[in-house]
Amino acid sequence: MTEQVFHGRWWAPDGVRRFRDVACMGTLIIEEDGSSKLEVYHDQRISAVFKVYDRYDVIWGESADGIKITLFNTVSLHNAKKNEFFEEVFKPSAVVIGEHIKTGNELLFDRCIVRYKYLRNWVLKYKIPPYQIDKSGDIRKNNTPLIHAEIEEDIGLYIFHHLDYSENKYEINTTETAILTFTSKELASAYRFVDIVREYSLFLSFTLFSEQQPSEIILMKNGGNHFCRVFHKMGCSTNPYDYSLIPVIHFHAKIPEILKTWHQKYKQISQICHYLLSILDYDEFDIPDFLIIAQALDGYHKRFLNKKDGKDIRKYKEQIDAMLVWFDDVESIRKCHIDSKMMADTRNKYSHLIPDEEDEGKNIAKGAELFRLTQKAKVLLSCCILDLLGFSHSEIDTCFNSSSLRFLIDRIDFEETD
Repeated sequence: MTEQVFHGRWWAPDGVRRFRDVACMGTLIIEEDGSSKLEVYHDQRISAVFKVYDRYDVIWGESADGIKITLFNTVSLHNAKKNEFFEEVFKPSAVVIGEHIKTGNELLFDRCIVRYKYLRNWVLKYKIPPYQIDKSGDIRKNNTPLIHAEIEEDIGLYIFHHLDYSENKYEINTTETAILTFTSKELASAYRFVDIVREYSLFLSFTLFSEQQPSEIILMKNGGNHFCRVFHKMGCSTNPYDYSLIPVIHFHAKIPEILKTWHQKYKQISQICHYLLSILDYDEFDIPDFLIIAQALDGYHKRFLNKKDGKDIRKYKEQIDAMLVWFDDVESIRKCHIDSKMMADTRNKYSHLIPDEEDEGKNIAKGAELFRLTQKAKVLLSCCILDLLGFSHSEIDTCFNSSSLRFLIDRIDFEETD
């Protein structure tokens, strides 16, 4: 996304009465990463318009060409007097282009369309059913979804095949892509749709085993006759591996239930998944990377395995042993040759900063061995998340064998048995 600039009038509909709806001139700048800032200018006669509060729940604007704009949770960064004018700079948490919204919880929208740069890497890896794609690439005319899931009674998730179409004097260019769409039978709020987008951005990051963020969020109402765009600061999407962890080609019939389960268990699973994704950068590795995964495995055991067997297992080695027993029939886990004592001793040393002179008799991983142990732990944690999503143990092996993790697992097996 390129930087966008909107010049126009700005006012605070939730301001004090004598300054409510009194507009100031200013400029909204939306950066390439979706972050934004609002610079407003006003003379001394109305200098208090944006000086009453340091924070506004909502600021409304109207650009020079008549576009309605809403800014949410705006915080004043600084103000300064320049000649006869005052300049105030606000930082909003989110911006909606195309609508004046009183609150983020206002029920206005019935559809949300989301673009991801690499969504196609997940869903277009298998043969697409033959159906006619409109030349314009208009998804409203492509009525056959690749994937459809009812994640709630009133919320539907659809993934459509889409054709980006462009032409110039000399050539016609088409690019196959995929678009994620959420629909609501009842009107929903902007916050509601953005929360769901956040949930499935994490799902896409997990299955592609790389950070994925939306490149565009569009909210629609009145059956698609009116739409507006949402902007908020987002990280960059990472070019994923060639093979996803949840291959659509093998689990197409199961994908709707997986997507529904993800939504149902999101609060339980999200933090664990964030831990996993936070250390995927192979260019840098340090002791905290191991500790993050070790802590996530501890959290998985306390949240889920303890509930299943009814025991309060406090020792970390016993927790790892319990997980290895639970996944004993997963071939990929056996190939990792995870040493539970090494996991426990290594975690205890680095968590509690135990000095080297107390290492005698303990099996502690250091250097390259610590890196390999961390990779093994990542495989185990991925296995735990797949288990929570309802995959059988044989299906978990299918996931690993069809993904780029297969090469990591095979290398670990080779190194351990050499």
